[in-house]
Amino acid sequence: MSTNIPPVQTNAIEHGILIDLTLDEDTYYISNCYKNVTHNGNEYLALAGFLNTSDIQNNISNANDEIQVSLSAIPPTYIAATIGQPIKGGEVNIYRAFFDYETQEVITGEVYRRFTGIISNFSVQEDMDTQGTTPEVTHTITIIASSIMGVLENKISGRRTNKQDFEIEWPELANDPADPSMERVETLFNSSFDFGKKYVAQAASSINGGGSKETDSIREVA
Repeated sequence: MSTNIPPVQTNAIEHGILIDLTLDEDTYYISNCYKNVTHNGNEYLALAGFLNTSDIQNNISNANDEIQVSLSAIPPTYIAATIGQPIKGGEVNIYRAFFDYETQEVITGEVYRRFTGIISNFSVQEDMDTQGTTPEVTHTITIIASSIMGVLENKISGRRTNKQDFEIEWPELANDPADPSMERVETLFNSSFDFGKKYVAQAASSINGGGSKETDSIREVA
């Protein structure tokens, strides 16, 4: 007995991107939707096609991923204020929200976080429109955000071993500024540990171009 399977309504699913952009102490809520969206008590400003994001990779394990977020058609009056913000080091959280096809409202509980990262770089592109009577200039800002794994891979950690740094009191380490651990570092600097052999300090430069005494004696015999 045959059974007719109804076709899948592909246009019954709609989604949008919600972005939390934290610069310094201020957080901006933007989206690529056609109207403002409220999520977690925050209203996301609708930027529609002016906001674009690159593809978000789906990985089972944590990976060093990057994503680009572009905001176009920014008037020149706002570009200076935008660049004046501490963009690098800002935090980016990207969510995907699913909408009901009939009501065009966000489905309750259907908002998922897709990406969390730190802004590592940004670029500004200037576009000039000369078709009208008065030329108009707009700007496009593109920020590049790296995932947490990417930030950790590029992180340089450690502590200097000179005496002066150990005399600094670090509240987060609860260290003792009188710690004598590195007091002998300066004494041990440029010391030789060839036990049983007399220490001979190496000269920074020499007149004979750095040749040894054995080489000079061979030249004299020759």
